[in-house]
Amino acid sequence: MDAKIKKSAVIYISIFLLLSTGIWFLFNLKKIQNKQVYLNQKIVKAAAEFKATLNGYKMVIDFVESRYFKDPQVLRIIYVCMSSPPEKRTACKKTLRKKLEPLQAEMKKYQINYVQLKLPDGTVFFRFHRSETGEKLRKNKKSFIFGKGKKITGGFRFPFELYYRNTFLGTGEIIVSYDAVKEQLRKTFKGEYRFLIHREFMLSRVLKEERKSYIQSDISPDFYYVSSGKRNFQIDPEILAGINKKLKEKIKNKIEKFRNFAVDIKVNGNYYVVSFIVIRSMTGEKVGYLVYYEKDNTISLFDETFLIMYISVELALIAMLGLIITTIKRGEKFRILSEIDALTGIYNKGKFNKVLDEELKKVRRYKRPLGLILFDIDHFKKINDTYGHQVGDYVLKTVAKIVKENIRDTDIFARWGGEEFVILAPETDINGLKILAEKLRKAIEDYSFDRVGKVTASFGITEAIPEDTVDSVVRRADEALYAAKERGRNRVEIMLPEI
Repeated sequence: MDAKIKKSAVIYISIFLLLSTGIWFLFNLKKIQNKQVYLNQKIVKAAAEFKATLNGYKMVIDFVESRYFKDPQVLRIIYVCMSSPPEKRTACKKTLRKKLEPLQAEMKKYQINYVQLKLPDGTVFFRFHRSETGEKLRKNKKSFIFGKGKKITGGFRFPFELYYRNTFLGTGEIIVSYDAVKEQLRKTFKGEYRFLIHREFMLSRVLKEERKSYIQSDISPDFYYVSSGKRNFQIDPEILAGINKKLKEKIKNKIEKFRNFAVDIKVNGNYYVVSFIVIRSMTGEKVGYLVYYEKDNTISLFDETFLIMYISVELALIAMLGLIITTIKRGEKFRILSEIDALTGIYNKGKFNKVLDEELKKVRRYKRPLGLILFDIDHFKKINDTYGHQVGDYVLKTVAKIVKENIRDTDIFARWGGEEFVILAPETDINGLKILAEKLRKAIEDYSFDRVGKVTASFGITEAIPEDTVDSVVRRADEALYAAKERGRNRVEIMLPEI
């Protein structure tokens, strides 16, 4: 007896350990998947905020261009300056500077701190925040220009062309610095931001004397960030350093791929989400990342939920193993549950097929009428896409409730799959079936669904004959349903068997 007990104990313990290990891996996989879905949402959010900020600057710059650099008076001054000998341009430029004085105030307001105008030959004709004039751009045409006063150490370029009476005068260029964009993001979205520029791009585009403003990132030696000297951090610098220390190992296989991604980091008991959004040059070249640091303790819920679920399942598993005999006796109950659709509480497809097979046998034996209705909810995908799956589930459950209230107790109602439902109506010929289908169609159409409002359904109906199989009668109803959808939806169509 003792040997049998020990053998049973070994078996139970082995089963328990095997199941525990499997559950751990499954739950952990589910946790990782759910967390990744959440991080993907964070990526979308960060990218949208970044895009919205740049679009805001683009609107401001479009306004600046329209107001100042499409002004006929400004264009005429530029035209006169361009046509004048070099020795007479100084006075002309003073006139232009005075004309554009209001622009400098607006640029300060929006943290736009660089404007330059170039002649068609590439000569820098006029610029704000740099006193030199008439200077030739370098042949390699650096993308980043550095001015005096409010120094720009890289940013986003917004070019435009200058025309006066169909004469091409040259090009203009406004640069919004990384610092300006970063500060705007901080003010609007309350996060901590940093622009990382890839080493190759920095070396090829940034003037040598300005590279000292770029500091090698502590999360990757191949990326640099601009040191602005400002101290209005949203996240304490020491905590930021702790985050970056952990980031270094976590992102080393991701950052070189130049794709948007996000990771979670735990520092000093708090969770942070760090999103990396790819930034591009005007030519579409991937040059670096906008890095968004955000405190987010929602991440902790994934770990907490995982532990709660795992412990709960483990306790349930222990109880299940201890009560295995009772569980076997309850097998019938679980069998019944396996026949019910969990969402709507009606029969599922498997159970319905069994009932239909039995009813078709009665049709062959007793030649009694048997009607079949197949219907689905019109434009259900649009409901899910517009309002979300929770609202979609509510619509499915509500439609099932409406139908159950309008059919007989002897009718068999089941969820066929997705938004499709099926009804088996014993002792009902095609005429009675049409009346029933119209009644159900009208009941659904007249119901006012929360948030969604009006919902309709399309119906296909047919009557079984002794020669029918499960497949043939369902196929006929499906053809009728297809015809209802083709003819405008929210209608009943009949498909009779060929005799």
